[in-house]
Amino acid sequence: MFCATGYRCQSHDVEPTDIAPAQLARGLSAATWGPNVATDPLRAECVFRGRAVREPGDPSFPVYFILHVPKTAGQTIQQHLGDHCVPGTLWGPDQEPRLQALSGRRYNPGSLPDANRIRAVFGHNLGRSLETHFPNREIRRVVLLRDPVSLQISLYNHRMMVHLTKGLGTYSFDRHLKALPRDFIAHRLLARWLEIPWPALIMMTDREKYAALHRALSGFWFVGAHTDCDRVIAAIAGDLGLPAAARRRNTAGDWQNRVAWHGLRADELSPTTREAILVNNPLDQALWERWRAAGFSPAGIRPRLPQSTGGRRFLAHELLRPIFTGICRFQRDWAFRLRPGQIGNAAGRRILRAERAQEARRWELAAQCYRKALIAMPNVPGMWVQYGHVLKESGKVVEAEAAYRRSITLDPDHADAHLQLGHLLRIQGRTEEAAGAFLRSVVLDPAPRHARDQLIGLGWTAERIEQGLSHSASAAAGEG
Repeated sequence: MFCATGYRCQSHDVEPTDIAPAQLARGLSAATWGPNVATDPLRAECVFRGRAVREPGDPSFPVYFILHVPKTAGQTIQQHLGDHCVPGTLWGPDQEPRLQALSGRRYNPGSLPDANRIRAVFGHNLGRSLETHFPNREIRRVVLLRDPVSLQISLYNHRMMVHLTKGLGTYSFDRHLKALPRDFIAHRLLARWLEIPWPALIMMTDREKYAALHRALSGFWFVGAHTDCDRVIAAIAGDLGLPAAARRRNTAGDWQNRVAWHGLRADELSPTTREAILVNNPLDQALWERWRAAGFSPAGIRPRLPQSTGGRRFLAHELLRPIFTGICRFQRDWAFRLRPGQIGNAAGRRILRAERAQEARRWELAAQCYRKALIAMPNVPGMWVQYGHVLKESGKVVEAEAAYRRSITLDPDHADAHLQLGHLLRIQGRTEEAAGAFLRSVVLDPAPRHARDQLIGLGWTAERIEQGLSHSASAAAGEG
């Protein structure tokens, strides 16, 4: 399901605010935002969750276009915006069908709500033609970059850990490299942001591509490194009414709490592999070297055009890449099934069946599939949470509570598990226990608003919540 902000929640069972998504899509007046939002008729400003923020309909307000390049702290920024933006002011476009995306545009503008209320546009599929939907508004474009070596390592580790959480197989780093486009970041920006069709990209030289990227990035509001995440959030916090600091999301540490995976490290790469990454990603390396320190002054960056390769190396790689992509998918989805005793042999199919059953609201079947998958993978906290969801929907609240508590036993610092346990306790009328679970969720992750909202719904005041947080912090310090 989706939060009021339009972004998918951490789990399938986070309860929404009182604002229906359909209302948000139509665009709401300030009067319909509920008790947490009040407007000042004398100023283009409103109060949202105790913070003064500008009225979303104010046409003088700039629109932030935040391009999400994978593994550049995008999830941290996205979830911080989703947790704290006024409902209806943050939008992420859906992706067009893959074949249609070959023509250039990767986004589907059909889901765009009232553009006058939008303050930030975020996602993997942003194209510059989206700016036409915001006439007479200042556009502030933001993108974070990463050096090709650490990017490929981070992307590989992330993908393998995602596969393992679904009971699927893994493949080698070498095959991962061969299955990805050359100059991963540069070609994402060219194809998605600049909306250059893939056939045209194949015909362009590296110098032509770099020149196009240089012209585009010179018009950005902020260009920096993935480590500039905090700097970006602090810069936009005042305009969007956000806290100036965000908790890290989607990190390697988060995933390693869910699966047993020895992450590849940079010092484990052979000199040959490291050199191959740099040779095959000259544009990404040039962007990193030239633009990582641009900050708020990208217009002052002078171009340093790489030596042209005539596009032939890119074309040769693209002709061979589908072969390696197919090999990786075979190893991910099928090869491990041929090796008896592998953890993913049965679990992968059962997790996929459980997810499909969950989407179809076939709760009994989903519970059965999760139960069998957990026999093979009993130490995955997130799967116990999903198992608890489908048990709750099936009316088996006792079993659902046991599943949530098992997740907490495996990962006591999993804020979402405490939140979901609180929901289950609340619907049983166990309000004191529910309040304790919600408060624990806030202690572990103060940024999301859902647990705080539930405490307010149980009659807690803001002062009581802060007192509870202070008491928890004091207790933790005493135990330390």
